[in-house]
Amino acid sequence: DPAPRQVKDPMDPTLSSLPSSYAVSPDGKLLFCAGFWDSSFKSFAVDSGKQVQAMFGHRDLVTCISITDVNISLHIPHTRLADGIIVTGSRDATVCVWDWNGKVQRVTGIDGKHASARSVLTGHVGQVECVHVSGEQGTVVSASRGSPILLHRVTGELIRKIKVPAQFSTPSSILITKRCEIVAHYADMSGYLAVFSTNGDLMNTQELQEQVLSMISDKEGNYLITGGFNLTPVVRSIKTLSPVLRLAPCQSAGRSLSLSQDQRFLIAGLTNGTINIYPVDLRRIVGDQYSAAN
Repeated sequence: DPAPRQVKDPMDPTLSSLPSSYAVSPDGKLLFCAGFWDSSFKSFAVDSGKQVQAMFGHRDLVTCISITDVNISLHIPHTRLADGIIVTGSRDATVCVWDWNGKVQRVTGIDGKHASARSVLTGHVGQVECVHVSGEQGTVVSASRGSPILLHRVTGELIRKIKVPAQFSTPSSILITKRCEIVAHYADMSGYLAVFSTNGDLMNTQELQEQVLSMISDKEGNYLITGGFNLTPVVRSIKTLSPVLRLAPCQSAGRSLSLSQDQRFLIAGLTNGTINIYPVDLRRIVGDQYSAAN
């Protein structure tokens, strides 16, 4: 068996290791990690574990990271030197936007060479807990404790501050769907899911009986998949937040989730180090009911 590959650089022990602390390049060759004591985020080669690059732009610990999975030069003007966008949130209450060049496997600056943030997004008053970037829409959504959700353009302009219900104060995960709906998980009490429109309207909420550790949406923005401490991955309708499909329980908590490119399989990374693969053909869901028919 090949030797295990590990990120050996020391991370700040005050930051919990969450799925939002990591991102993988669209081609699967690099792992991006937040949480280093020197306020950087770094990239590592997946096949060797060796550090490739370190990026500096924040004044405090980098807490979360997200990367686009589409060629953003097709959707966002003035990005001809990049084919992806990386965003990072920090304890310094800012979000930095970075250009990713897949051809050279490097984070680059506006000159296409030296790594530097293309824009710095402001408006938070405390540590940024979670962040997500949409390459198709050219937008960034971010959340911090006890504060509104912020929606920015990747070029730096604030689009909207989205007020959240008073009982929601501890965001842990956030994403924006292809349908421009913002889904957030809050770790207050037993856990809550909330869906907002990009106009700032609260569309739906759902109290949970578990703390969600990871959540993703399908490509069309119809379904949300969650995994957490109750060991059972759940497929939900984003419109209603009601469960559509409950998968077989995992051996331990689901720490990270990913869908295959054809969306027929769900890959769940568990806290015990194992990986579960589930058949979840989302094309079988009709009227928010999962059909077992072939």
